[in-house]
Amino acid sequence: ATAAGLDAPQRLDLRFGEEIWLRSYALDSPTARAGETLPVQFIWSADARPAARYKVFLQLLHADGRLAAQRDSEPAGGLSLTTTWQADAPVRDNHALLIPSDLPAGEYTLIVGLYDINDPAGRLMVNGASYAELARIRVE
Repeated sequence: ATAAGLDAPQRLDLRFGEEIWLRSYALDSPTARAGETLPVQFIWSADARPAARYKVFLQLLHADGRLAAQRDSEPAGGLSLTTTWQADAPVRDNHALLIPSDLPAGEYTLIVGLYDINDPAGRLMVNGASYAELARIRVE
């Protein structure tokens, strides 16, 4: 996914696990339409080259926490495996979350996390949770 026309990046500096940092994210808009995609761009870095390959999961949640939409991918669509990252080098990671065409209009929560590709239940912890909340998204 190529994100174009993104808002200014939101600086985060969230640590996932022992070595991976989410430095910032940017959205195309906090509003999305059912049946379209929501472009999101992340800037990651690591203190050292990660030993494991991780997938990024991007999810949209209903107010009660139920899953509304999801995208899982290795960074940069598989072109920037975490095991190839260099220490302290920024990694640009574009995603496009498909909003289901039958998703009811309303407010949803956008979250992100990382998990080991060999253990999808093995999520990296961030601030005591298995994911980080990014934004409220209005689906029209």
